[in-house]
Amino acid sequence: MRASVAVVIEATLPGPVANALATPDAGERTTINAVGIPWSAIVWGEPTARPLLLIHGVTGSAAVWWRMGPALAAAGRRVTAVDQAGHGRTGHWLGHHRFRDNAADLAAFARAAGLGRLELQVVGHSWGAVSAAAFPVVGLRAATLVLLDPPVLAFERVSLEASDPTQQPFATLDLAIAAIRANEPTWTDGDVRAKAEAVMELDFDAARAVLLENGDWDGGLADLRDPAAAGIDTWLIRGDPTAGGYVDDEGAQVFGSLIGADHVVTIPGAPHSPQRTHPVETTAAILRALDG
Repeated sequence: MRASVAVVIEATLPGPVANALATPDAGERTTINAVGIPWSAIVWGEPTARPLLLIHGVTGSAAVWWRMGPALAAAGRRVTAVDQAGHGRTGHWLGHHRFRDNAADLAAFARAAGLGRLELQVVGHSWGAVSAAAFPVVGLRAATLVLLDPPVLAFERVSLEASDPTQQPFATLDLAIAAIRANEPTWTDGDVRAKAEAVMELDFDAARAVLLENGDWDGGLADLRDPAAAGIDTWLIRGDPTAGGYVDDEGAQVFGSLIGADHVVTIPGAPHSPQRTHPVETTAAILRALDG
């Protein structure tokens, strides 16, 4: 039986959001110390605006949000995109590969950055989404959780990511750019460069631990079932499983039974990282979730 899901068929964006997406600004780099980690992050938007935390996936970095960040800031948010431990400019991997342990570290970052407020909204992608789903369990209760294609995959499939040659460090940035460009010919130059830089900055042992030491990935469903998550406005935005999305129809049905079928959104034709290939549709879907 096919999942009952809401589908983004046509996306339109407010003018300022569309303009920011088309001509994004680089944002500002900041460093926040928490739990022994000097977290690096990129921020956009007015400091007094509603806080929004963006969390990238494994082998990525905050730069994956290079278009989403300024676009969401243009929608009235103070956007913070964090480099996770062992990734981007943060480094300082502490061996906390378990999702709840990683969530606890991210929650500490959020509090130290002044984001731990009742009106906080969170968007996590992939590993970032599964970690964000554990926020309520570790004591950070956001107003809105948006899970962008959180993997619902068996360990055998997840483990393949650890041997993907385009996810591993190269001798030079130029070689990384060339390899990723060859592997992803439809990506923009900005997305290719962001991914190449993330791969070059990556602590590969950290990425391997996340991919190989968490067993099967359930998309965060177990943590969302915890009583601590009750009442939180939670959304699933998934890629199209026929195009490489990591949440199949069965998984989407399970999410729908837990968070409401109207809170499950599919982006047709989009892969696991729709922010790269379908930025307009992804931005529209995220805004739909954030605005309730």
